[in-house]
Amino acid sequence: MIVDITQITKIGKEYRAGSKPLEVNSVNRYSRSGREYTTTHFSCDIHNMGTHIDVMGKDIVIENERLIGEGIKFDVSNITDRPINLNDLDLSLVKENIYVFFQTNWDKYLDDEEKYANHPEISIEVMEYLVNKKVNMIGIDTLGLGLKRNHGVIDDYLAKNKIYGIENLCNFKNIPTKDFKVYCLPIKVEGIDAQPARVLVEF
Repeated sequence: MIVDITQITKIGKEYRAGSKPLEVNSVNRYSRSGREYTTTHFSCDIHNMGTHIDVMGKDIVIENERLIGEGIKFDVSNITDRPINLNDLDLSLVKENIYVFFQTNWDKYLDDEEKYANHPEISIEVMEYLVNKKVNMIGIDTLGLGLKRNHGVIDDYLAKNKIYGIENLCNFKNIPTKDFKVYCLPIKVEGIDAQPARVLVEF
C-alpha cells in the first residue's frame, strides 16, 4: 500500500504569521514571436508552504540515496501539554539512515490557525539523540519540530548536521510504526532555503 503523507499547500493559507500565502493566477504572456498565450503564475513565501524540507540554506542538494529509505513512526499524540522527551519513545526502533516521523495528529487542526500554530513540540534532547544516531531526516505533522523560538533553533541545529526537518506532514494514522519505505522527493529550484516535497510511504 502507498500512503501520501504530503500536506497540500492551500491558496491563501497563512502557515506562518506575516508570511505571504500562496497565490495562483491565470496570466497572459507573449512569446518571442509576439503571440499571446495563457499560463498559470504562482507565488508564495517558501516557508509558508505545506509539506517542505527545511534545509536552511540556498542551493542545498540532498543526495539521491537519501530520498528513498526506511522509516519509523513515533505516535506521541497522547502528549499535548509538554515537550516529547526521550523516555516517551521506544528508542530500540532508532538506527542510522532512517526517516523518523512524529505523529501528533495535529494535522486535523489545519483549518484552525490559532490551534495549528500552538502545536506539541519535540525536545532538544530528542533532536540531539537522533543526530548522534545519524538518522536520515525527521518529520512531523505540525508547523515544526519545535514551538515558537525552538522552531528555528531546531531547524538550524538539524541543518548544521545535514539532518533536515520535514514539516507539515499528514495522514500518519494511516501508516505503521515501522517496516515501511519513504519516498521523499523535493522540487529542484535554485536559490531557496526550504524545499517543497512530495512524500509517500509504502508498506
